[in-house]
Amino acid sequence: MTGSECQATQAAALEVEAALEAYETHVRRLVHTWLDMDLYRHVSAEIDEIRSFCMLLPELSIPWVALLVSHAELVHCLWRSDQPGQRVTQRDLQSRLEDHVQCIRRLAESSRRLADPRS
Repeated sequence: MTGSECQATQAAALEVEAALEAYETHVRRLVHTWLDMDLYRHVSAEIDEIRSFCMLLPELSIPWVALLVSHAELVHCLWRSDQPGQRVTQRDLQSRLEDHVQCIRRLAESSRRLADPRS
């Protein structure tokens, strides 16, 4: 990898890490304020932004896909929690959020390793 390719990889990895930090904050808030459509649109835009950074870094494809699946599962759980006749407990929702946060952190750690020029 050339010096400029290495710098581009590091820059994209740092962007992923920063975007994940903001995303985690907003997704936690979304869980507590479900049906805030402005926040939902913001979180959706953040996941698209993370995707665009991860597209530049094929090394992140596995943790990125895990995050995307987890995001969809969390949103589905939130949606179900608002539907009549659905049985989604606070414990279910908290468990789904914890799983999602672990996916966020795995992707952030993978990004951190890519951003570290010594790796």
